[in-house]
Order: sequence, then C-alpha cells, then structure tokens
Amino acid sequence: MRKSKFSVNALLLLVIIFSAIIFFVTIKLVDLAYHPARNDYYHIEGTDCSVRYSSLLPDGIYTGDQITGTLRVEGRFGYDWGAAAAGGRLYINEYVSTDLGLMLCNLVRVDLKTWEKETLLRDTVLQGACASGELVCIGKSVMPAGHPGTNALAHLYAMSEGTDPSADGALILYLDPESGEIVWSVADAEGVTEDFEAKYLARTLEEVRR
Repeated sequence: MRKSKFSVNALLLLVIIFSAIIFFVTIKLVDLAYHPARNDYYHIEGTDCSVRYSSLLPDGIYTGDQITGTLRVEGRFGYDWGAAAAGGRLYINEYVSTDLGLMLCNLVRVDLKTWEKETLLRDTVLQGACASGELVCIGKSVMPAGHPGTNALAHLYAMSEGTDPSADGALILYLDPESGEIVWSVADAEGVTEDFEAKYLARTLEEVRR
C-alpha cells in the first residue's frame, strides 16, 4: 500500500514538473514570436562603416562585413541621409532615449581614425548634403516620436532647450563638412514640407541664399 501511494505521488510530481517545463517553453516561444531576432546592417556610402541594429549584438557603428564586423562606436545611429562622411570624419544622427521615455536626436561627429565621438548639436537632425556639399540639418527639433504636441514632458523638455514644440516652422542649418561649423541658417515658417529636398538639398547654398 505504501509503495502504491509512493508511486502515485512520484507520478504526480513528474506530471507537475513536466507541465511546468511545457508552460515555460510555451511562454518563451510566444515571447520570441513577439520579439523576433533582428540583425540589420546598413552600409554608409563612402566609408567602410555600417550601422547595425540587432537584438543579438550591440547597436552601433561597425567596420567590415556583417558577419565579422568590428564594433567601433556603440549607440543607435542613423544611416542613408542621416549620415555623411567628409574630411576623415563621419557626421551622423544619434538617437537617444531618456529615462522619461522621450526620443531625442543629436548630430554627432565621429573621427574615422580614432573613433572618438563628439556631439556637435543637440536636438538636431541631419537631412543630407546640398548640391554644393554643405550639410543640411534641422535644428532645435523635437522628434515626432515624442509626440511634442500632446506630451507634457516633451513640451517641458522643448521649452528648457529653447524650442517651441507647437511651432510649425523649422530652423534650417548649413554646416561646413570640413569644420562642422554653421555657415548659414534660416527660419522656414512652412516647416518641413514635401518639397524640402527641392528647396534645400537639390540646390547649392548660394542658390538657396538668393
């Protein structure tokens, strides 16, 4: 009788353990289904650099190919129009999340020899280079992901940085790609519209200033 009772208890214990394992595996599979592995690798034209977004490796700027690439600068960076190389340095958008849930964008410059990074302009988004080579940026910009129109925290942050989150206009900045200095700026009351590329990127700085 004791052996029979022991066998039933042992069987129940095995069933409980087995059920717990199945439950754990099921939860993990569901979690993986909602968070698929990511490993995107975007090459930056004119350089040996690429920007990686990955759930397996650190996000950042890498050199080399996708499989054996070397991490040079860790962080979340832009690519394509959000990056430009000039004078041995890389100008690139860096996206930063705050503890309050805001997404910010700063223009940073990375030395392609030493890999030192410096922040040139806070709350500034690089849009690309114009026809004469100057870098075109939108300054004092609050990222749309922060919902500056309705998010009170985004509104307070913008005000503390001297930005009006409710304004429809935009501050357009032109930077010398060699020095990183602002060579011209203009306040556009219309803001960033569909013809932004034609107005600021497709023309030379001299043509824009006329």
